[in-house]
Amino acid sequence: MATLLIKLGKLTRDTFTSDELTELANQFYPHDLILPTPVGDGHVTLQRGYVYLNENANRVCLQSLASIAISGLGTTLYRAHLVVIVSASPYYDPATATLHFQDLEVDDIRLINDDYALLQDTRYLINKRLPGSGLANLVAGSVKNMLSLVSVGTSDQALSYLQLYLAGSKQSILDYHRPQIRKELLGMAETLPLHHQMRSDVWREALFARYGKAVVVNGQRLEFRF
Repeated sequence: MATLLIKLGKLTRDTFTSDELTELANQFYPHDLILPTPVGDGHVTLQRGYVYLNENANRVCLQSLASIAISGLGTTLYRAHLVVIVSASPYYDPATATLHFQDLEVDDIRLINDDYALLQDTRYLINKRLPGSGLANLVAGSVKNMLSLVSVGTSDQALSYLQLYLAGSKQSILDYHRPQIRKELLGMAETLPLHHQMRSDVWREALFARYGKAVVVNGQRLEFRF
């Protein structure tokens, strides 16, 4: 009957809502990203997400709640929750009956201020590594020299990185790691499937594989046009 309606011009489209697309996307959560740091280990974990659509730009957007955690010198240096938004443009290839999500972009990476946030400054680390030394209270000596005492053999790059923690700004640390997070997110295109071939055993997809012409964003729906 659907075939007949298409041929009569009565059935011109099929649609997926944001909620339906979110349900499909959530099968890929959680997803862990390794975050290179000059000191210790870093991870960004994408915990859950929500799909919304940008009609003006013809983009499918995935907004994820993520956590970032950085550990070093035997303790947690930094942790926070993030909102991460990536987007891509839908493109349907009728010849292969495949929907592609192309031109992946990272639209936003921003902090959420909540009770999960933690920032240990380097004074805490000095006291932890050298208890009772009173080094954290020294106003004279340079920060770099103080840090060198608790990180013997550490490179200048690592020492400069640790000095970020003295500033007490969670945003500054995120800004430092933002290019790395962006690179890791874009690298997901190489490991996660950003395409979907219509399946012959799912009738909506089989129908579209036979008669489908294009896929576009229309309002808050992804529209499959016959």
